[in-house]
Amino acid sequence: MTDWHRVKWSEARQVIDLLGEAGVGLPAPDGQTPAAYFDQLRADARLAEAAKFLGQALPRLETVAWAARSVRDLSAPDSEASRANAPALRAALLWVGDPTENRRRAAHAAAEACDSASPERLAAMAAFFSGGSIAPPDCAVLPAPREAAGQFASGAVLSAAARTSDIPAALKKALDLGAEIASRGVEPATA
Repeated sequence: MTDWHRVKWSEARQVIDLLGEAGVGLPAPDGQTPAAYFDQLRADARLAEAAKFLGQALPRLETVAWAARSVRDLSAPDSEASRANAPALRAALLWVGDPTENRRRAAHAAAEACDSASPERLAAMAAFFSGGSIAPPDCAVLPAPREAAGQFASGAVLSAAARTSDIPAALKKALDLGAEIASRGVEPATA
């Protein structure tokens, strides 16, 4: 286990509280740090739960980076679904590199043009729900729910893994990336 320098939570219970219903049935954290609890979930082969936990544990920029990079790394670029939804993934990756309001809104526009449950769309929606107002620009500010970015991010990772021929191996790869981001932060990405 390594220290999660980028995670602001000191106890796993704080993250489980953000999971809401998705946290029901998880083992009690017994005062564990988020990193220790994540490692326990992985050791218990609760990979989907570990992904949902990580989506809430990471700060929003890091959770979007994790989702977008995992989708990119787990997708077959020559597949029809990946090609059709590539603009949304590109928009999410561009937002990670330059998290501005214009890029956030562009991620939303790209997501709206995708298949409804594609991992690329979910990654772009994680970027859109990362902060700022989710209302149209000419309307009153409507903040995104705190947990929304993490839910979209973990959904993107789980959906991308489900498109592979070896879901457990894909999830392990994505969780390794997420743990690295939790420890080191986000390094510049290419879209």
